[in-house]
Amino acid sequence: MMLPTIPTLSENDLSCPVCHDIYRDPVLLSCSHSFCRFCLQTWWSKNLEHNCPLCKKINLSNDPPRNLALKNLCEAFLLQRDKKASAVSEPLCSLHHEKLRLFCLDHQQLVCVVCRDSKAHKDHRFNPIEEAAQDHREELQKHLKPLQDKLKVFEQVKGNFDQTAEHIKVQAQQTEKQIKEEFKKLQQFLQNEEKARLAALRQEEEQKLRKMEEKIKSLNDCEDPAGCLVSLRSVNSFVSLCLCLLL
Repeated sequence: MMLPTIPTLSENDLSCPVCHDIYRDPVLLSCSHSFCRFCLQTWWSKNLEHNCPLCKKINLSNDPPRNLALKNLCEAFLLQRDKKASAVSEPLCSLHHEKLRLFCLDHQQLVCVVCRDSKAHKDHRFNPIEEAAQDHREELQKHLKPLQDKLKVFEQVKGNFDQTAEHIKVQAQQTEKQIKEEFKKLQQFLQNEEKARLAALRQEEEQKLRKMEEKIKSLNDCEDPAGCLVSLRSVNSFVSLCLCLLL
């Protein structure tokens, strides 16, 4: 009974969005899009910013990491495609020039019917080439599926990390802006407070000087010595009070 085949990725799924060919040395950007390393470097050399050719999101790293899971998928796909192309061309046995219709399980190679009966393959096990190809496809699918799952998990985890990093960056920018605004308000408050207190000091100074001038004038105009003595004592008390207030 043949096992059901697992759906494979198409050539479009494994093609670089820039060159539209199978990925060669694919790299992964922070936006989770992948490109051939050469295609991406060429794209960046023609642009001022290191942005994604698809979504235009800025990429912080100048040397994005290799997408190893995607690289393995592409290599497996190319290997499978090459095998299909070889099967279509029906290659001939280099020894006997017969069509390669059998697969030697012991030597793991294609052979013709003459090879099967030769001493080199005596007592070996053989399968028809179609059956051997099916076995290899099933084996390849078993290796492809875990790689596809790992690739999906990797991209999800990396996407979460990128979102968290972006969130931290935005929070830091907002906090920095808030701190600057608060200190700006505080500086403005201190400036206003300084102006108000200096203005009050000047006003108080003017009032006290005006009173002093009035007292001095009254002494100059005084005709009663006894009354002047009382006024003088009042002036001395006022001066002492002013000095205490100023100190």
